[in-house]
Amino acid sequence: MSQDLITQIKIALVKKGKNQKWLAQQLKISTAYMSDIMNGKRSPQDKIKEIKAALDLE
Repeated sequence: MSQDLITQIKIALVKKGKNQKWLAQQLKISTAYMSDIMNGKRSPQDKIKEIKAALDLE
């Protein structure tokens, strides 16, 4: 996942008053996996659409 998208996700979480744990719950993934995504350790191509939908990103 690109650093730009990670930054967009972080900004969207702040705007919504949500955190990574909330997003992990929405995606039905572990918080550890979500943390790896946010730290650029994993690139879950199959979850990008779900992440964008949960955060109302285009």
